[in-house]
Amino acid sequence: MRKSVFGLAFLSAALAAAAALAAPVTSPANVRLGPSPKLPVIATIPAGADVQVLDCGGGWRRDWCKVAYGKVKGYVAAGVLAPSGNDVVVAPVVTTELANLYKGPGVKWAVIGPVPGGSTVNKGACVPGWQARWCIVNYNGQVGYMMENLLERQGALFPM
Repeated sequence: MRKSVFGLAFLSAALAAAAALAAPVTSPANVRLGPSPKLPVIATIPAGADVQVLDCGGGWRRDWCKVAYGKVKGYVAAGVLAPSGNDVVVAPVVTTELANLYKGPGVKWAVIGPVPGGSTVNKGACVPGWQARWCIVNYNGQVGYMMENLLERQGALFPM
């Protein structure tokens, strides 16, 4: 009985993990309590979502915009926003050129496969590595690492 319960739990966990890998591309923007990366994240906004820009500060705050998304009001880095017609959206993350997706954070890891330039990807957390920062990336259900300098927010007015 224990083996079948354990097996069922393992199968459920495996199916949940597979579903997470097949999740839609979102590359969310963190909404913070104030204009600083040190302040808490209060929500996330998926790429492509329309946001209402309430204010983009000058001086030390020029890299931050206060936005409203649904019932949430907070600050996002200006580099994640892009114009879209008469609207402002959270810009999707794309590859700047042909890039390899690696099994780990570095070129010594095995290559999972190439990702064409201009491809939309879901960018996750980034970690420091030898001569580059490496980000977890989901591309067409394949999850691996890519150099951060090969990724950008498409159409964003300010670099990240």
